[in-house]
Amino acid sequence: MMFSKSARLLATAFAVASAAPYGWGPHHGKHHEIAADDFVETDGLRLKDNAGTVYLTGLNYWSCLNLAADDSAGGNHTRFITELDQMAAKGVNHLRIMAASEGAPTWQPFRMHPALMQSPGDYNEDIFVGLDRCLAEMSKRGMRATMTLNNEWQWSGGFAQYVSWANDNSEIPYPSSWNLSAPPQREVPGTGWGNCTVEGVDAAPYDNFTEYANRFYTNEQAQEWYRCHIDKVLNRVNTVNGRKYKEDATIMTWQLANEPQNAIVPDEFLGEYSLELPPAPSDPLFAWVESTSAYIKAAAPHQLVNVGFEGKQGKWYYQKVHNYSTIDYGTTHCWVQNWGIYDMLNSSEANLEAAKTFAKGFIANSSEWSAEIGKPVFLEEFGMARNNWENEDKEYTYLSSAGTSNKDEYFETIIGAAMEKFKDPAGSYTGSCPWAYGGIYRPETQHANEFGDVWAGDPPHESPGWYDLYDTDEAMNIVHRQQLEIAAFLRGNGHW
Repeated sequence: MMFSKSARLLATAFAVASAAPYGWGPHHGKHHEIAADDFVETDGLRLKDNAGTVYLTGLNYWSCLNLAADDSAGGNHTRFITELDQMAAKGVNHLRIMAASEGAPTWQPFRMHPALMQSPGDYNEDIFVGLDRCLAEMSKRGMRATMTLNNEWQWSGGFAQYVSWANDNSEIPYPSSWNLSAPPQREVPGTGWGNCTVEGVDAAPYDNFTEYANRFYTNEQAQEWYRCHIDKVLNRVNTVNGRKYKEDATIMTWQLANEPQNAIVPDEFLGEYSLELPPAPSDPLFAWVESTSAYIKAAAPHQLVNVGFEGKQGKWYYQKVHNYSTIDYGTTHCWVQNWGIYDMLNSSEANLEAAKTFAKGFIANSSEWSAEIGKPVFLEEFGMARNNWENEDKEYTYLSSAGTSNKDEYFETIIGAAMEKFKDPAGSYTGSCPWAYGGIYRPETQHANEFGDVWAGDPPHESPGWYDLYDTDEAMNIVHRQQLEIAAFLRGNGHW
């Protein structure tokens, strides 16, 4: 089993965790509110704060700025508090959240609504207050944040919306995206499943979209607006606790963007899985990472900065994009279905084994790449669908009633691999952060709010329920056991 350390140490850790009113970091024996000046720093291949070595037991919770807003702004504050407490009870000490979303002149079906920034420089204060509340409540529960400042993909507006703004609101060539308002709809309004747009019918090829979105890197007007947004968020004073964002240690990391992609498209991809990119030193991605990270570091020197990179692009791209003095640690994302390695409708053992083999190799390789440049690495996105072959003949493929045996075994494998690279002094992993917490949401009971959103764990451009982690899922117990095992390991090795 992955979680097979000393029974005595695990029992001690579990007893301490059970006594705590909220989640607790692996080097803390009790719940503690994060002090404004208790910043996380890098320490070789590890992270540390004032209490010692930090291991990140994380979750993606990108929607919290909207969920924590008032009901009149599309929020659900009661649900937000419930889910934050649920995550804290599982030992979660880190959340990756959005600190940006961009609006369009007309309603778009693939977006977070309402947007934080409705048009360049025009902010929705109700959503900003939601972000304030999220950070203040996280701090009370000992949770730190990665604040994502932009997005390659369409679900928050992101790069493409900046490019559209800078070109007189030109039309965005959206790729295949989930449209919740499309058929099939159920009898009760607002409860329909929606459907995916089709390339060549009502969607453009992905290459068309990424080419359009990646004009962002070199568009001077877009970059000016983006830096104004950075300034706005870093200098925001939290209306709940009075802390300026750039002076609040609850914010561990500023992230340049979610999954920024290469702007130079190769003639062919490399490696066993045809995912890796050949070296392209002139890729505009690199100059953008270097200049933007330096800009943030100068403005917020006490907080960490990362890129939000996937790592599927291979060793050369991984090391090139992370090997700047203003980038504090690396990130990896691992998506076995999206990358063509796993089929959620295939129940065979071989299918699951292929996913596990890939994940273990990916963790081992990226740990080595990061160690070679002397930086920690954080597994900040990964996921797997439920046993959706059980839903093939049902009204919706992503019903929550499907089992999770494959997902649970995969989570054991990939989280276990990251933990082993944390325990190994030569390894560089510093935690894991699955995608994404849906908490009490279920597709069967979803009801779109007046802004057209349901706030599943899956963002609005993807089928709700695909990668959701629900409050009752075994995966959440796996996340918790990870925290307990690492707590016991650190205590046993004198790191506290």
